Amino acid sequence: MLKIAVAGATGAMGKVIVEKAEAAGHDVVKICRSEGVDLLAGEGILEQLDGVDAVIDASQVGDPASDDPITPILDGAKNLIDAAEKAGVHRLVMLSINGVEKPQLQEFPFYKARFEQEQLVQKAELESVVVRSVQWFEFVLNPAGSEVSDDEVKAQNWAIQPAPMGAVADFLVEAAEGKHGEGLITVAGGERLTLPELTERYLAATNDSRKVTTVDAVLPALADGSLYAPVDAIILEPTLEQWLRQQ
Repeated sequence: MLKIAVAGATGAMGKVIVEKAEAAGHDVVKICRSEGVDLLAGEGILEQLDGVDAVIDASQVGDPASDDPITPILDGAKNLIDAAEKAGVHRLVMLSINGVEKPQLQEFPFYKARFEQEQLVQKAELESVVVRSVQWFEFVLNPAGSEVSDDEVKAQNWAIQPAPMGAVADFLVEAAEGKHGEGLITVAGGERLTLPELTERYLAATNDSRKVTTVDAVLPALADGSLYAPVDAIILEPTLEQWLRQQ
């Protein structure tokens, strides 16, 4: 059993990571505002990392859609890394996004911020693993890519290779355990499709009769295959069809 801290523990993915880590028998420490921790201000982090073996960073500091999403993300990352080094944490696992290294996707400042955060993590004075994840199956109907009304879903024409959120969370916990070594790893699902296709299949599986309309992606790179996983990506299960049956 390890003592694992989860930064962003109350976020959508953070909650799943906490659940998976506890199910694996680990002692979980939550790094979030409700526990008196402020990553951006650097407050309460060191105290929360006392005795912690590994940190999984799934935090979202600041607003991705703001004029400057980069500064808060990097400031929060620096504060977390500094505290982890001082506390003697052995390993840091960062949840990142597939494709953030590509200039055409860095036109979206949030992706550029994550790429720069990766570099901070890789330079840290502790073992580190950066896990780049594709979009999740659960991204369907997300406001970042879709506009939802009572009778229609307008889905942007993103070209994606999605994976199940739970499997990504499991992988992050395994990385914290040291099962995937160090460095940079990409995880993905096994099927390439568009967001409108994912939306149609999800609505059909959940007996939702709303019409799906395809609209242009806000950034051309989101539709040109830049979000597809590289050939060396680790493919996670369940498959989309298996996941849809569970819905």
